[in-house]
Amino acid sequence: MSRLLEAVCALTIGVLVALLVWGADPDAVRVAWREGEMSAVTLVFVAACALWLVLWRTRTGRGPLAWPVVMLLCGAGAALVVAAMAG
Repeated sequence: MSRLLEAVCALTIGVLVALLVWGADPDAVRVAWREGEMSAVTLVFVAACALWLVLWRTRTGRGPLAWPVVMLLCGAGAALVVAAMAG
């Protein structure tokens, strides 16, 4: 069951990123971001990332050193998205 949930989280993340990158007008996304209309999408994205991270950690049994690396990569990705939206 957890593998299925992990796959659903990964699929949700992939679909949201693909829609944002390929299916959206960058100017419209920037305006929606500034007006706060992207908060629901952002919340779903962050929740899916967090749930995927917990499920992945539980399934693989990675040690504590894997957490900072994965969190650093997720944080760097989020910072790039925020920088792209602000610019």
